[in-house]
Amino acid sequence: IFEAYFCCMLLLGGALRSYHGCPGPANIVVLYSMIIAGVRFNPLIISLFVAFLGTLVHRATNGMSMSMDPSSHLGVLALVVLSWLVIARAQQSELRCLFDAQRCLAVKSNASAKLLSTVCDAACWLAADGSTILESDPRVDEVLGCKAQGTDFVCYLPDEEKKRFHMALVSAGTRHVLDPVVLLPSTLRGAGSRQYEMDLFIEDVRAEWDASEGRNLPGFLVGIRLAVPEQAASSFMTECDLEAPVKLLRRCDQIALESDAASSRNGETMSLPETLRSAQLPYPIFQTCTQEALHRALYSGTGDADVPTIECPLARDTVLATLELICNHALGGALVCIAEAKAFEHVFGAEVPNAACTRSSDQGYMTDYLRGIHVRDARFQDAFREFTRPTHNDRWPEDYPDELARGRPKDGAFLLSMDGYRVQCSAKLLGLAPVARWESVGTKHEAALACAWAIPGAFVFVKSDSGSLHFVQR
Repeated sequence: IFEAYFCCMLLLGGALRSYHGCPGPANIVVLYSMIIAGVRFNPLIISLFVAFLGTLVHRATNGMSMSMDPSSHLGVLALVVLSWLVIARAQQSELRCLFDAQRCLAVKSNASAKLLSTVCDAACWLAADGSTILESDPRVDEVLGCKAQGTDFVCYLPDEEKKRFHMALVSAGTRHVLDPVVLLPSTLRGAGSRQYEMDLFIEDVRAEWDASEGRNLPGFLVGIRLAVPEQAASSFMTECDLEAPVKLLRRCDQIALESDAASSRNGETMSLPETLRSAQLPYPIFQTCTQEALHRALYSGTGDADVPTIECPLARDTVLATLELICNHALGGALVCIAEAKAFEHVFGAEVPNAACTRSSDQGYMTDYLRGIHVRDARFQDAFREFTRPTHNDRWPEDYPDELARGRPKDGAFLLSMDGYRVQCSAKLLGLAPVARWESVGTKHEAALACAWAIPGAFVFVKSDSGSLHFVQR
C-alpha cells in the first residue's frame, strides 16, 4: 500500500513538473519519502523511469527544449543514490535478523513437537473460545474418525465431561507461570461411537494475544494421551516422529534388563536400590476467591466461586459457621470435614480388613469435650482456637488448666455432621486412597482431598500453618 501510494505521488509529481517545464523541489521530497518508507528497488526504478519518460514525451510534443545541465542534477542524484544504499543496508540487516529469528523459531517449534510426541499421542490447537479446533495433526483425525480442523472439540466429549472440560479451561487460565499445564482425565468419542479413555494436557496461551484481534487466534494447546494399553494406542499412531523415540526407549529398557540378567548370572548384586516413583495422578481444578465470595456462593450460589448452592438451611448454616470458625478462630493448621453422619459411617464404619477407618489421636479427649456443643457455640470456638494454637511439640501444654488435655497430641481432623455437632474430633483418617496430585502441600491437604472425594456430599475446609485456606469439594 505504501509503495503504491508513493509511486503514484512520484508519477503525479512528474506529470505536474512536465507541464511547468522545470524539476522543482517536489522531486527531491518524493524521492526521499520513498526511500525512508522503504520502497523496494524495482518499484522505485520503474516509477523514476516512467516519470522521466513522461517528462521527455511532454517536452517533445510541446516543442520544449530537451537540453539539461548534467551538473545541476549530478549532486542530487549522487545524494539520492547514497541515501538509498544506506537505508537499503539497514533494511537488509533487519530482514536478516527477522529471517534468523524465524528459522530459530522453526527449529525450536520442531524440537518442541518431537518432545511433546514423547509425552502425548496427539495434539491440537483450540481457538480462544475453548471449542473450535484450529489445527490438528493426523493422529487426532484418526481418533475422532473425521477431519477435526474447524469442528467443535466439545462435541466429541460425553455430556458428563463437558462441564469438567470447561472448568479445566478456566483453571488453565489461572495457573502459575511455573506450573501452567492442567491435566484432565476424560473420555473422547471416536469413530464408530467408540470411546477412548484419555488424559488431556491443557495449556492456556490466550494471554499472548490481544482479545480484540479475533477469535481465530490460538487460545489453548491440548495434548492427548491415551489412557489405554500400548497395543490399543498403536492402532492409530502413525509411523512418523513417534516411532523412533518409542523404539529407542524400548531398546534402552531391553539393554537394562539384559544387563541386570547378566549381572544376576554372574552372581553380582547391585549396591544401589531402584528409585521409587511418585504416583501419577491428575491435578485438581483450582479457583481463587475471597472469603466473602465463597460465603455468597455457599449461601445463594452467586459470586465468583463455582460451588453448588446448599439447599438445606440447617446444612447451609453449619457450613457457613465452619467457614467463619476456620477463618476467624483457627490459629494454626486445621482440617474440618462436614457431611451427613451416615456418610461418615458408610466410609469409615465398615468392619472389613484394610478398609478406611478413623483413629483418635488424643484418646478421645476432644470428642468427649465437645459432645453436644454446636459449632456456633462460643465453647466450641474457644476449644477449637486452643486446639489449633501452635506449640513447640504439637501437644497440649503440660501446664494447661484442663489436666485431661495435658501432653495429648493436637493433631487430626474435625468431623462434623450437617446439623453442626461433632462426629469425631482429633481424628486420623486412615486408608483413604489418593485421587489427585496436589503439589507443594503436606499430608493434611492430601487427606482433605481424599476425604472430599470419598465421603458423599462432603464439604472440607483445610488451613495450613502459613494461613492459606482451601475449600475442597468433589
